[in-house]
Amino acid sequence: MDLLFKREQSNAASGGVNFKLWGKIELDEDEKSIVSKYKFDQAILIFADQPGLLRKSIFIGIGAMVAAMILLNQMGMMGALIALAAGIGAGYWWYHQKRETIYVKDLLHGRHFNCDSVVELARKEAWLGTVVSFLRQVMESAKHWDGTERHTVEPLPKDEARQVIIKGL
Repeated sequence: MDLLFKREQSNAASGGVNFKLWGKIELDEDEKSIVSKYKFDQAILIFADQPGLLRKSIFIGIGAMVAAMILLNQMGMMGALIALAAGIGAGYWWYHQKRETIYVKDLLHGRHFNCDSVVELARKEAWLGTVVSFLRQVMESAKHWDGTERHTVEPLPKDEARQVIIKGL
């Protein structure tokens, strides 16, 4: 498994600099078969709770739909359908541009990440490297998931057992 990164920067309209990181995972044939067999492409690598993202995406979609309806009001039903498609497309695009949750399939196809600073870009790169390393180890362990594995659990001394019970560990 190889993790590819490409870094870009461009001038922002506000006078600053925009940073963009592109990341992609390349797999060999054995790894592709493991991803396919266990449906790892649907797995979430990084979950980010973004409570307002869906609501904002809906508002963006509604705004795009209204704007398209105003522009296409002479087209009747066909204009309304185009406006609806524009609204759905704009909301979908906004959601996927702004979501921080990263699926394995995102990195299998390659994904761009917008970063506000070079420090954020470096953190995102390190973060992706860590979770891809985790994925690699899970995929390696998946090769050995068949069969039965025995784990002997030894009793703990009385005081240690009490601490485990109290702490729930």
